Amino acid sequence: MQKTLLDIDLRTLNLKHPPLLNKDDHGKYVNDWRGQYRGQAAAILKPINTEEVSSILKFAYENNVDVVPQGGNTSLCGAATPDNSGRSIIISLEKMNNVRQFNKAAQTITVESGMVLSQIHEIVENENLFFPLSLGAKGSCMIGGNLSTNAGGVNVLKYGNTRELCLGLEVVLPDGKIMNLLSELKKDNTGYDLKNIFIGAEGTLGIITAATLKLFQLPKMISTLFVEADSISNAIKLLNVFKSYFPDRIESFELMPKVFWEVAKNNIEKIILPLEKIPEMGVLIDISSYSKDDTSPNEEGEIPIIKTIENVLEECFEKNLISDATICKNENQSKSLWSIREAAAESEKKELEKSNLIKCLKHDISLPVESIDDFHKDAQNMISNFLPKLRTIYFGHLGDGNLHFNIFPETGKTKDQYSSQRDVIESTVHDLTAEFKGSVSAEHGIGRSKVKDLIKYSSPVKLDLMRKLKGVFDPNGIMNPGVIIK
Repeated sequence: MQKTLLDIDLRTLNLKHPPLLNKDDHGKYVNDWRGQYRGQAAAILKPINTEEVSSILKFAYENNVDVVPQGGNTSLCGAATPDNSGRSIIISLEKMNNVRQFNKAAQTITVESGMVLSQIHEIVENENLFFPLSLGAKGSCMIGGNLSTNAGGVNVLKYGNTRELCLGLEVVLPDGKIMNLLSELKKDNTGYDLKNIFIGAEGTLGIITAATLKLFQLPKMISTLFVEADSISNAIKLLNVFKSYFPDRIESFELMPKVFWEVAKNNIEKIILPLEKIPEMGVLIDISSYSKDDTSPNEEGEIPIIKTIENVLEECFEKNLISDATICKNENQSKSLWSIREAAAESEKKELEKSNLIKCLKHDISLPVESIDDFHKDAQNMISNFLPKLRTIYFGHLGDGNLHFNIFPETGKTKDQYSSQRDVIESTVHDLTAEFKGSVSAEHGIGRSKVKDLIKYSSPVKLDLMRKLKGVFDPNGIMNPGVIIK
């Protein structure tokens, strides 16, 4: 009965793009990128503007139809995938990809939520401006999804998460009402900052349809260097040295250990190692420069910022913090290095397929930076004690404490053999994370995969307030059911 109802009523919405009702057309919308979740939907809808989103949500609210908002469908936690009931409608924002306003003087841009992140980069960089959010999925993820998950990426150390890069939002509420919070203002203390409730809510409170984003001056030069630091402890010391010399100019500080490079070398064609051999503990660093004095050759033909970096590296050699280092000579070398780092998730996916392995167990955690070394040692010891044949592949954003700590099962393990181990491993890693006062979700969100973790590691007061907020914004419980909070 419900399918018939949807079949009839959805067509009466008079959307520019008719609903996709044939399940043969649903494939890419009902499966998540990792292959962890496969759902079903009654229909896929592709609104072209905020008014169409409003009419869809009003229909869903009045008919008690579940709604799954979706951007680029790059969630690593199943946040954009429907359940198997087939009752949900998916609202894909892919057709809403316009620039509404670009204010160079204010250094802001207002875009619709379906705009791909790399497109925003291209638009603003053509005007000598810079939007710092950057992550591996930048060529397919959409800004609405980035905002809904409060995405992190490689530049959080200097610029913060997506929340810090957003000045205002336009949101459609579950009953279809449109709330316009778009603003270019850097200061606005008129009551509660409602936009931040929707950033990181993963579509459970409403649908973000547009956003005003904060832009920055494009650096005149970004110096990329790769360093072998031998250990996590030395990498942390190295971070502190660089902070003392470049306190506000470190764009990225990425941890890329030996296990990371082994997987990358196995799965990336024509990979070029930055050093002669695979580093024991590699660190990828970006330093920005805004002054001509820093980036123009002096009388000796030296570029001052490069000379300063060389001097810092020499100091680090003398302190035995590093054993090897290289500075990229041009932009192509820098892009080559960063393409390897950004392909981390894809490399792991290929590694699993190549080795005929079951899915790896991913942990997106954050820790106090000074605790990362101790956490890693304790986690490795605990896992190897009861499951010695497992392989740990870790890397991450050392500068902001975000560690991707991923466990690969033994070769040839079946799903049934591994399923019992998964719960033990996850509890071990997450319990230890909590002991070190870290977070079990750093930048990927909660989605479907970490609902139990949120309940386990959050205070009852926090959970109670979250449920009350959900009830206020979404009294019928139609928005992305099963995601974040139950």
